[in-house]
Amino acid sequence: MRALSYHIITPAHNEAAFLPRVMAAIAAQTLKPAKWVIVDDRSSDDTWKVLQAAALRYPFIEPLQVQGVPGPALGSNVVRVFNAGCARLEADPRFVVKMDADVLLPPEYFATLLARFQEEPRLGIASGKTYNQQQGKWVLERISDYHVTGACKTYRYTCLRDMGGLIPILGWDILDVAQARRLGWQTRSFRDLPLYHLRLTGSATGMAQANLRYGRCYYVIRAHPLFMLAKTLYRAVERPFLMSLLMPLGYLLAALRREKRLDNPTLAKFLRREQLDRLRGRHLSREEWWPRSLSRRPGD
Repeated sequence: MRALSYHIITPAHNEAAFLPRVMAAIAAQTLKPAKWVIVDDRSSDDTWKVLQAAALRYPFIEPLQVQGVPGPALGSNVVRVFNAGCARLEADPRFVVKMDADVLLPPEYFATLLARFQEEPRLGIASGKTYNQQQGKWVLERISDYHVTGACKTYRYTCLRDMGGLIPILGWDILDVAQARRLGWQTRSFRDLPLYHLRLTGSATGMAQANLRYGRCYYVIRAHPLFMLAKTLYRAVERPFLMSLLMPLGYLLAALRREKRLDNPTLAKFLRREQLDRLRGRHLSREEWWPRSLSRRPGD
């Protein structure tokens, strides 16, 4: 049996403030990565200088720059940057991780997660659960147990290859797990493995814009409109309260602009069937209903 090993790809746009803490957390892993490609995605701060210095300190870090007009890594650009990082990996890695540059992980995170991949041969994509800091507490970001957070996804490479890679559109991190399940793979986020997200998901561009983008995302991936409305209400009780009410507006604006949508009807049909099953209550035990707090802090 091949030894457990994994490779990380991290898109980094203006992340100089967060990267030192994130890199220290990876260096403290009980199972360290074979390689960590951190892609400087057209940053205008000191991200590249931080990466160059880190590469001298940590032998598993490989800095990489991509060119283009400066801007955040959103939607299809995330896939472009991820693919650029994957091109720097060995021919057949066992596990590939897409990890944001603002996530802290407990030291045993990857050792525990990869052991679960070994225990479940059909587990294709997995992660822990994400916690965001709110008013001095770490609060759970509510996702179902079979969704995998976009902040730090670990892919079994054979699953990623079976999927044909990631779909380069807004909502890629919803479509990847749906595609994996459609092909017979399992996807899972584990409640006992916390991920500490140093800022709220989407807050880099402001939460109003983030929620408009979420609505746009649901249009682009051809989500069922009823599911999008249910998600709007579900997110309304999270901070910032009621901000999710902008999601239907984002959906409507995308429809009026006739934005390009997912062109895979088989996947779209599968996604909608899963969403309707959730609305019918067929997976209640896998849902996260309340924004629970976590007493444990990074480093504890």
